[in-house]
Amino acid sequence: MHRERVRTPVLVAGLLSAGILIGFMARSGPRPAEVAAQEAGRKDTAKDTAKAESNAAGDESAVRKSTADYVAAMNKGELGAVMAFWAPDAEYIDESGNITRGREAITAMFREALPDLKKHKISAREHSVRTLRPDVVLQDGSLEFCGPDGCKEFNRYAVVWTKTDGKWLISSARDLPSDVTEVPSLAYPQLQALEWLVGEWSADSPKSDVKLTCKWGPNKSFLLMDYEVRRDRDEPLTVTQRIGWDPVNQTVRSWVFDSDGGFGEGDWQKDGVKWVVDSSGVLPDGGIGTATHVWEFVDPQTFAWRATDREVDGQPLGNMEVKFVRKNQKEGGRP
Repeated sequence: MHRERVRTPVLVAGLLSAGILIGFMARSGPRPAEVAAQEAGRKDTAKDTAKAESNAAGDESAVRKSTADYVAAMNKGELGAVMAFWAPDAEYIDESGNITRGREAITAMFREALPDLKKHKISAREHSVRTLRPDVVLQDGSLEFCGPDGCKEFNRYAVVWTKTDGKWLISSARDLPSDVTEVPSLAYPQLQALEWLVGEWSADSPKSDVKLTCKWGPNKSFLLMDYEVRRDRDEPLTVTQRIGWDPVNQTVRSWVFDSDGGFGEGDWQKDGVKWVVDSSGVLPDGGIGTATHVWEFVDPQTFAWRATDREVDGQPLGNMEVKFVRKNQKEGGRP
């Protein structure tokens, strides 16, 4: 989060050499053969894009058909027909966050619920459907339950459909509050334990003035953090950090960029009320830095940030610790 200001002459030389290189490339321009290759590449890309869009439209249409068939099975109260739409390793998350995993456990849940559901007329309404990647579609919708007395209840949901052996199956289903207007991303459940960071913070430190703002990105897919660091009479250093979920490596990760051109990344691991981050980065002049960062929840209005094991180009640096205090005391929550 902080950096040592010892590399300015090298940084200036680096910027000058980069400027000369960019100017040379702009003057020379691509050769005719390169232009032809680029044009062919653009045509291939356009074809691939059109094909992908066509496939996505077909997948989304198939998911709508599967949804209609699934609702019809629930109206008939046929347990086997209902469960035929669930993947073997599916999960169901209710509005309170309770998770039921596996087709066997979900079957037991429906076996208990279907007799009551048969007394209702069930209909579905789709709010949105979008292809996340080939064979994976996210659907946002509502179910309407009309009872024998005419009373209606509504259930907002988000479902991840996956295609297996040519058939669309429910991989994950979540009940959502009825007042939800934006469906959280698939990353949100993995990042929810960091939600206590959302808000405005200031550092309680006599050596530097640090302001931190944290907010959710669209669909709660990332946590977006902005810092402003002022030290003595130096120009303020601004830092942007994005925290997200890496579904391939099954870990929380972050990416950091500062106003001087430095950048880095980190792998996050939860340890009780602490998050331990293995961080590495590149300084503007090419130096390599590593550190272990610890974000520790103290209470809804306070957290501690520590940096240990700090090194730049193999040279050790001292540890750092900063306490942050929330500006708006009405905000906050527990991890």
